[in-house]
Amino acid sequence: MTAIQSKTDFRSSFDAQRRYAPQMALTTVDQRLDRIRRLQTWITIHETDIQQALYDDLRKPASEVMLTDLMSVHVEIKHTLRHLKLWLKPKSLPTHLPLVGTRSYVRYEPKGNVLIISPWNYPIALSLRPLIMAIAAGNVVILKPSEQTPHTSALLKKLVHELFPPEEVIVFEGDADVSQALLELPFNHIYFTGSPAIGRIVMTAAAKHLASVTLELGGKSPAIVDESANIQQAASQLAWAKGVNCGQTCIAPDYILVHQSVKQAFMRALYEKLTAMYSPDGGQLKPPIVTPDW
Repeated sequence: MTAIQSKTDFRSSFDAQRRYAPQMALTTVDQRLDRIRRLQTWITIHETDIQQALYDDLRKPASEVMLTDLMSVHVEIKHTLRHLKLWLKPKSLPTHLPLVGTRSYVRYEPKGNVLIISPWNYPIALSLRPLIMAIAAGNVVILKPSEQTPHTSALLKKLVHELFPPEEVIVFEGDADVSQALLELPFNHIYFTGSPAIGRIVMTAAAKHLASVTLELGGKSPAIVDESANIQQAASQLAWAKGVNCGQTCIAPDYILVHQSVKQAFMRALYEKLTAMYSPDGGQLKPPIVTPDW
């Protein structure tokens, strides 16, 4: 935790957002859509800045930024713009006999104070997509991006500062101490993407305040290649799936179960595909693992 930021700062911002949350909850569909459109415009205008930040942090090429980060954000925005009015419309339900003469329906309401803790491997997509959801639902948000992608985190802070007043959305940068301090606050909902080990810490902290959670956690992702497989196709797809984003994807295949009868053919094909992707000049094949400068 930096000297500029303290638990007092976090509490002050949280309390300001809590006071504003009822007003945010009363925003109309059109007002929420306007916020999301402004976010969409900002992303489009600053596309080059986003690409540069991700290159500075992760050496990620512009084409991969578009494919793995920005495309999913734009899809999320378009889907939300198209469906938000329907999502917020009260849903009528049949009324039971003892309540004859009345009407029943489900009305969706905001959670209130939301905390988003995003990871370093997809720092744009896994910060902005939850933010879009939270705004669409009428919540106020504190966003804590990863300290391991400082250029991207700084850009996210600039984005939020230019688009939202701090009582609606605010970004706090910093290390794990900042996350721990924020988790002590009584949020209504916490969105976390990361490891199961930290997910347990997040869930424990949320339970103290009866906060709901959305946990996107990494796990085991085996691939199976049996004797009927198209070996060249399987090798090509698995090489791409493992190598995209420098291998840092929670659902990337981390081990392969191969039928003995096609083992050697598959291993040769996989090596050829990986070499073509990552060492086309015939040099030593290096594993697709990110090694940023922090």
